[in-house]
Amino acid sequence: MAEEREKILQIRDLNITFKTTAGLIHAVRGVNMDLRKGETAAIVGESGSGKSVVMKAVMGILAGNAAVTGGSIEFSYHHQDDTPETVDILAKDKKWIRRHINGKRIAMVFQDPMTSLDPTMTIGKQIMEGMIWHFKTSKQEAWNRAVELLKEVGIEDAQKRMKNYPHQLSGGMCQRVVIAIALACNPDLLICDEPTTALDVTTQVKILELIQKIQKEREISVIYITHDLGVVAKVADYVNVMYGGKVVEKGTTNEIFYDPRHPYTWGLLLAMPDLHTEDERLYTIPGSPPTLLQDQPGDVFAPRNQYALVADDKAEPPMFPITNSHYAATWLLDPRAPKVEMPEELRVRIERMKKEAKNGGSELL
Repeated sequence: MAEEREKILQIRDLNITFKTTAGLIHAVRGVNMDLRKGETAAIVGESGSGKSVVMKAVMGILAGNAAVTGGSIEFSYHHQDDTPETVDILAKDKKWIRRHINGKRIAMVFQDPMTSLDPTMTIGKQIMEGMIWHFKTSKQEAWNRAVELLKEVGIEDAQKRMKNYPHQLSGGMCQRVVIAIALACNPDLLICDEPTTALDVTTQVKILELIQKIQKEREISVIYITHDLGVVAKVADYVNVMYGGKVVEKGTTNEIFYDPRHPYTWGLLLAMPDLHTEDERLYTIPGSPPTLLQDQPGDVFAPRNQYALVADDKAEPPMFPITNSHYAATWLLDPRAPKVEMPEELRVRIERMKKEAKNGGSELL
């Protein structure tokens, strides 16, 4: 079914470096990613793994000290007369991207709504801005559309809220406003960068359900950037696990949760809070993420990997295919490697997750 869907985003061999006072940081190293119409993909990993940098490159909003040193980001969309077009975003200047892509065809929801919104502008004006800029919509039409958007994202008394300022709303309401702004120009792709981090648990669930509802109604594609695997389990069709600027494992949500193959993915899953664990302390992956100040030979995860092989110090592992949709970059999958099973605690946890999913009809099965 997925193969029949139109591919809207194709990232190939993306490399991005940052110029800092300490030297060049190779933050993104050979990232490949695909997304089709109507699908939900998640990018997971620790802070500094390169998740947000990849998506900022897609949006054309990289910092001034960043340089794309290789690769392509092909984005496919349809014009108003339904003629298709595919562009390499990296080949376009910022002015063109701002006019044709940002907000209009690709929109982003950031993690902290209070810093995303302009405190000096009313809610209504901020929602209307994109429509007026991109489509030359009249103020009255933009106002009416903004009121409808506020209703769509679940804000009551929309007419009154249009005249409010961000500080007059709760965090959850502000995040709904941010989503309304993102949807104002009917984008094809919505990028959600930790959209629930700054919110309480109850509001988190409501925001995720809202995004899912809107996605289904509008048939848009969504990418979640998150470190929260609980969020991933609820919303994603496909998962990309990033570490040290690379995608180290990718597959369907079921494949990543029920059949993980990379030791880093094992660590992420073990670090998830679990009510059934007997250990009072939460599992943590030993060591610290790499600085990426200089390219090192071998697997960048090797210093933290208790299952590391001699090959990990000598050469970077390729992406080994497990199924048509599941790949992992670890020498443990090489036919010559010794047989290594996932940690017993994780195996037991996965079996329990499968059983719970089967009994409860979860989306994970």
